[in-house]
Amino acid sequence: MKYETITSKDNKKIKELASFSPKSDFFIAEGFHLVEMALETDSAEAIFSLKEYESNVPTYLVNGELMKKISFTMNPEGILAKCPKKNPKPISSNKILILDGVSDPGNVGTLIRTALSFGYFDIALSGGSVDPYNPKCVQASQGAIFKTNIIKGIDSSFLKELKKQGYKVIGTSLKSSVPLSSINKEEKIAIILGNEARGISEAFEKEAVTNVKIEMDNIDSLNVAIAGGIIMYELR
Repeated sequence: MKYETITSKDNKKIKELASFSPKSDFFIAEGFHLVEMALETDSAEAIFSLKEYESNVPTYLVNGELMKKISFTMNPEGILAKCPKKNPKPISSNKILILDGVSDPGNVGTLIRTALSFGYFDIALSGGSVDPYNPKCVQASQGAIFKTNIIKGIDSSFLKELKKQGYKVIGTSLKSSVPLSSINKEEKIAIILGNEARGISEAFEKEAVTNVKIEMDNIDSLNVAIAGGIIMYELR
């Protein structure tokens, strides 16, 4: 395999990666595991590496200085993939995770990873949520972002449409909430998780047919990613 070597920080490809933002039409997957996942799912457009790496996509060799310039991790493994952002697909599963204003990229990435493990292949995010293609999000997803259907920028009308399609929309507001253990498993469900500090918005809460709470001792709240994992597991 032929490799192209890049040595200049002014190279167009390097400048493009270094200027990544939520508006970019690509995202970055760093580290050997994520690069392998990107290749496995045909999600990688190009690879940038400190050493030769066999793949079926264009691979560019860069030096340590350039890798630091395009890397978003504290301790780069020396390899990353440029991946085009996916266009959302129509809902195809009976289990949907909805994130309403979840702002921490680590939480969103962890929730995407957990959702995939429990069969929630469709994940929808409100406009107030962090960009799921944020590098920290991608890292925390551990590759699950390549195997899930990500829908961005939804509003309460999305929930109205889900209800028309027979989904039971379950909120996580404490208002009029019932114990999670009392909820019957439904064939088609959509779970709403809200902002780390404010919870789910009023507009989304109005569309929930019921709200659930996790029965706990000794403390009154859980991190949203932990709570989401428990709820998805119980209702899977």
